[in-house]
Amino acid sequence: MSAKRKIRKEEVYRMNNIERYDDTIKYAIMNIVDAVNKIESMKTNEYLAMHPYAITHSQDGYYRTYLPGEKGKRRQIKKKARDDLEKTVIDYWMKHSKLSFKERFKIWAERQKLKGVSDNTLYRYKTDYARFLKGHDIENRDIRTIDEEYLELYFNKILEENSVLYQTLKELLGYFRGTFDKSIRDGIIENNPCSKIDYPLLKSKCRQPIIKTAEERTFSQIEKNRLMNSLKEKLKKHPDDVRPYAIELALYTGMRVGELSGLMWEDIDETRQCIIIQHSEKYNALKKTFFVSTPKSGKTRVFPLTAEIAALLKNVREVESKYGYLTEFVFSGPNGRIHKTNISSYMIARTSGDGFTNQKSIHTARRTLNSELIASGAPRAMCCALIGNTELVNETFYTYDVSTKNYKLEMVSKINQRTINNNDNINVEKLSSNQE
Repeated sequence: MSAKRKIRKEEVYRMNNIERYDDTIKYAIMNIVDAVNKIESMKTNEYLAMHPYAITHSQDGYYRTYLPGEKGKRRQIKKKARDDLEKTVIDYWMKHSKLSFKERFKIWAERQKLKGVSDNTLYRYKTDYARFLKGHDIENRDIRTIDEEYLELYFNKILEENSVLYQTLKELLGYFRGTFDKSIRDGIIENNPCSKIDYPLLKSKCRQPIIKTAEERTFSQIEKNRLMNSLKEKLKKHPDDVRPYAIELALYTGMRVGELSGLMWEDIDETRQCIIIQHSEKYNALKKTFFVSTPKSGKTRVFPLTAEIAALLKNVREVESKYGYLTEFVFSGPNGRIHKTNISSYMIARTSGDGFTNQKSIHTARRTLNSELIASGAPRAMCCALIGNTELVNETFYTYDVSTKNYKLEMVSKINQRTINNNDNINVEKLSSNQE
């Protein structure tokens, strides 16, 4: 056999193999497409089977059926083509199927309610759902068809469209895990697709939190002086307004804003010279109502009733008695108890002008008092007890360097002088040794 015929034969053989390989790929793709079409057809049949009304073909050429309407009534729909009518029916039952992510999320949220989660947490579920899920394809998607690839595409889209902190993303992922776990318990799915999500990759796409400086998180002594002067000026203009006293008490005690608005006269124990912090005002975002409960930690704590605090409370009682505002709560006005939102906004308003590093909150007063107590040498356990935090929370979020620039200059200078003196002593010792 000649070399040319041999090469030609090899080319034909190779081309035949390529054609057979292409046919195999095409056959495999066709099988996959057929499988997908069969799955989609099965789902379509499921949704059509859920439809309780007959589909009829009238003499006018229209196909007709009914869908559930408002207040238990039904509404008629009609289409020229049966396929169009069935598509409308399928779309409706997909959106109202108990297998859609939307419905499974509702079932999970109801279970959370039965477990005793607060109304504020349920309200957060509602607002987060409206922000991240409402209007997205995932709402009406059959939960059985949601896998990790689909979830990653969804979360990537969410992060592209919204500026999201990682903490917010973690909460959202928690809702998803809970919804899938409930569906596993109900025998609808076998695995939780959230377990395979690449969390570090999603975290890298989140908005970084703004880290505030110690000066932004606390009051300097100059800022405290300015605030106190501002409060005095306000009292001169509006002697019947007790909100300046609430701000002043926050500086003295580091109480939470809800503890200030929830403070009652019965909590003031003049005999034992202490304030018993056992009430706190809270806001139910779901019902849009205020109510008084226990402090955030659920524990009662005791704060010393110092001479300046006692004098402040005496002034408050006198003002409220004079203007007819006196109630069971320490801080009251013409409309009764002054709510925590009012106290918070008043603090922000008083610290929004010149002379302040930034707007300050009631929490700024808490961080400042704790930091100043620790800087003064107070035992850390005592500071935690007074502020009402655990040691970890107190150390991580409430302890800042509040020393002044001059104090730092003085301390560093002393150490530098000590270093110079030590070097001088070493040089003298060397000189003496050489002379010997």
